[in-house]
Amino acid sequence: MKSLRFRNFFVKKNEYIESWSLYKRVILTGQISMICLVVGLFYMVFDLINDTFSALFIYFGFIGCSIVTYLLNRNGCYVAAKVCILLAANFAVFCTYEMEPPGTASFIFFIPCVIGAFTLFDFDERLVSYFFSTLSISLFFITSSSDFAFLPKSSFPPGQVTANFVINFLVSCITAIFMISFLLRINAKSEEVLMNSERELRTSSEELAISKRRFELALQGSGAGIWDWDAINDKLYISSFLANLLGYPKDEVNDLTSEMFLDVVHPDDRTRFSEYMEGHLKKRLPFKIECRFKKGDGSYLWVLDTGQAQWTDQGRPVRMVGSIMDITERKQAEKKVYEQNLMLEKTNAELDRFVYSTSHDLRAPLSSVLGLINIAQLSDDPNEHHTFLEMMKERINTLNGFIGDIIDYSRNSRLSVVKEEVVLIDIVKEAVQNLQYFENSQLIDIAYEGVEDVSFQGDRSRLKIILNNIIANAIKYHNTDQPDPRVEITAKNLGCDLEIMVKDNGEGIEPELLDRIFEMFFRATVKSEGSGLGLYIAKEMADKLDGKIKVNSIKGKGTTFIVKLPIEQIADTIEKETVA
Repeated sequence: MKSLRFRNFFVKKNEYIESWSLYKRVILTGQISMICLVVGLFYMVFDLINDTFSALFIYFGFIGCSIVTYLLNRNGCYVAAKVCILLAANFAVFCTYEMEPPGTASFIFFIPCVIGAFTLFDFDERLVSYFFSTLSISLFFITSSSDFAFLPKSSFPPGQVTANFVINFLVSCITAIFMISFLLRINAKSEEVLMNSERELRTSSEELAISKRRFELALQGSGAGIWDWDAINDKLYISSFLANLLGYPKDEVNDLTSEMFLDVVHPDDRTRFSEYMEGHLKKRLPFKIECRFKKGDGSYLWVLDTGQAQWTDQGRPVRMVGSIMDITERKQAEKKVYEQNLMLEKTNAELDRFVYSTSHDLRAPLSSVLGLINIAQLSDDPNEHHTFLEMMKERINTLNGFIGDIIDYSRNSRLSVVKEEVVLIDIVKEAVQNLQYFENSQLIDIAYEGVEDVSFQGDRSRLKIILNNIIANAIKYHNTDQPDPRVEITAKNLGCDLEIMVKDNGEGIEPELLDRIFEMFFRATVKSEGSGLGLYIAKEMADKLDGKIKVNSIKGKGTTFIVKLPIEQIADTIEKETVA
């Protein structure tokens, strides 16, 4: 009964307040109005006892506003009541601070005013709280920093100044504590309500969560994600597991349509996917397809998509449910096996050809040497013996060069790229020096342009073999009968790329043979005495360095070889292989 009478004192008897938080603030507003009434009466009596009458009009106004606040609050004008008491309190503190000596510390009442602004209004009305707190702070700074005095200063004896200071401090502290304790009770009650709601929600959803977990575990065990298409409304549901599988946040795939889902399919698979889907929906053919789906990060994964539709009696699809399984690892394994099979076929073909050509090219000079030995044994002429020895030396040099080509080919496939300082002019001059024993090489003018200025970090050994084979090819098949037989070697450092050009004005190559000159054991002319591996090895080594070799030739006018090597990529390759 006491609590009911207490409530009815601040709120009308039949007034119903739905929100518990609002109800507590209505009661608080009424209590604060009574506290302000008592505080106003107390200060008025205190000043009368001390024969101080200058601030009586402030107290009368404050007491009147407290009564008005109580009446507004009890009649349901809750916001107006809060605004009234806060304006009255700020005005009273502002005037008192302006009139009383600084020693009374009447400005301390601005603190309860700020706290009251956040206590009386809830979170939805926080802008009003900010306004009144700003008002209190602004009034304090206006009064403390302005020299303008619009109210006469009261004269207090020293003892009254001290008494006012103590009373002001105690009253402001008690008021602040009262409002802060209210906030603590509100928060405690809110936390209790939330905890009770959480317990009830947890209890009511426990069985649903267990059932959902079982279903998700079953899906994860199968490694498949579920999709459900409402064909009538064109709405597509994607399970959480499928969204995670594809790398999309679940909230981004809540409102999908069939067209939006089709955009996820790889462009190269989209037509085939649509054909399979149309065949299932219209002809009721089984829907089972392997294709690529785009993930959230932009990459693609291989999936196995299967589904089954439901139709009306008229044959119209109304719903289709399916599953998607990640088969990327399987497709990658299939691709790897396919590539390895191709490589194995290529290797076997090259090995057969290599064995056949090598055995033939090794047997030919050996048979020639044996034949010359047999002939030499039948002759007693020293001059003929010398001739036979020179011929055998030539055959052995041919055999030695062929074995060198085989060694170069083997090393290129086995050894990694080696990074070292390369001075291009040194490699070019060394290659030219090694080719001086070639027939008629002294009749050919070797010219350089830009070669002296090029140095970089790269694989010196491979570059030397590339240039040696290309320059040797230019010298071997040159036309020395013309007035000015020349081989021009130029180089350009393009920053990221090194371009080397070897140009001759020799015999040239037939147009139909240009695409074959880099094949293993290919000889472009019957006059060729080499192994047929030189240009093939040069091409393989350029590929090893991520470079390219191109050839341009006009029959009877000459041939130009262009070697382009990405210098920085060579450095990157070296660093990667070193780390590995």
